[in-house]
Amino acid sequence: MKKYFREIMIVIIVLLSRLPFIFNSLGTDLDAWREVYTGKILYEDHIYNVSRFPGYPLPEFLYSLVYHYPYWVINLLSVLFTVGCCLYLFRILNFLSIKLSFLISIVFSFVPIIYLNSTTAMEYNWSLFFLLGSFYYLLNKNIWLSALLLGLMVSTRFNNIIFLPAFVFFLYTYSQKDIKKLLQFSVLTFLSTCVFFSPVILKYGTNFLQSYGDSEVSIGSIVSLATLYIYGPLGILAIISALILQLFSGGYGKVKQLSKNHIVLFSFLIIISNLVFFIRYPLEPGYLIPSVPFILILLQYVLNEKLMKPILFTLLLSPFLIHVTAEKIRFTGVIFTNEDYENQQLNYCKGLIKEIKTHTGSQPAIFHVGNYSEQVSLMGNFDKNSNFKIVKYLSPQDQKDVINKKYLLYYSNTENGKTENNKTHMLDQYGILLYKDFELKR
Repeated sequence: MKKYFREIMIVIIVLLSRLPFIFNSLGTDLDAWREVYTGKILYEDHIYNVSRFPGYPLPEFLYSLVYHYPYWVINLLSVLFTVGCCLYLFRILNFLSIKLSFLISIVFSFVPIIYLNSTTAMEYNWSLFFLLGSFYYLLNKNIWLSALLLGLMVSTRFNNIIFLPAFVFFLYTYSQKDIKKLLQFSVLTFLSTCVFFSPVILKYGTNFLQSYGDSEVSIGSIVSLATLYIYGPLGILAIISALILQLFSGGYGKVKQLSKNHIVLFSFLIIISNLVFFIRYPLEPGYLIPSVPFILILLQYVLNEKLMKPILFTLLLSPFLIHVTAEKIRFTGVIFTNEDYENQQLNYCKGLIKEIKTHTGSQPAIFHVGNYSEQVSLMGNFDKNSNFKIVKYLSPQDQKDVINKKYLLYYSNTENGKTENNKTHMLDQYGILLYKDFELKR
């Protein structure tokens, strides 16, 4: 028991700190609802359609086993994967003989973006679990298990395939340029990825490789998403302050010695790969989650212990204190603000569901609710044999049925509904306005 005391403490601390926040909802990110709804369709109809491209087969298949349980059971999966992240990080830091391994491993789970995504059904922390696990086993020269976990990482979040070159480079330097091991690892990783991603490949072929789309985001927004939304105002202030103090106190003399450190180079490659991808597709701050443990690793190499401890203490408080948006500054942290956002979204969908039930009758109907279709369908739990359907967009067949008056068309005034209407004018010509669009009050 003594041997595993710290690991047991990590499990207890992370679990207990998440429990109050996993009962409310699956989260504000509609992608989480899409994945769970995909699991529902897979289980009930034995049909697999990706929740969105490029496909997320592992969480989609796992959710097919738990979609009918209360929110807290579904969210508990993210909590458990986050616990696993902390345990792997702890073992990695111990392997590297880092003094503050226990403290860093606990504080890592309190970094706002990590904390937030450990209490919802989004799969960001799931993929990070496999990434850290793969790195840990690669450090221990277990190539087979490392490759297996990389395949699971890709099947959880395909865009994390961008980190594979960093793993190959690390093994090349770490194994003293052993080409045989490098080829073995590369082949095993390729096979593992193909096997775990095969549901998508078999269904869609190479068509799953679709563009994320262009996103017009200002430089200020990108900086904000990459800093305040990741570490919180307190956390980013503490990190910047410590880096400045280090410059004026001890300087960065030891940085020169790190250029040959395999771990530092690997961490740097992960961070750069992650940042380049995020700058190209600045859609969600969660995209930067894989960088977080490696930034903490780099900070402890660069900063002295006296400066590192205040950073860790501040990060511990960061999810609970001060949240900054373009509109206002809140003294409560992101985890409490998110609960408010979840409630607003839940209330909107409950109102929409009520309107749908009010307008169902003998006449078949299509309810166009845009991006909320999966959340409304999941929350409403409508009878599959009913004479109405809820859609995100109108298929060509839906359009024909509406034009030929086989179905009434009701719609909520969503943004993607407006975009579709600009192309087809179906909502203008044949639709009946059912409900307003959702407006988040920040």
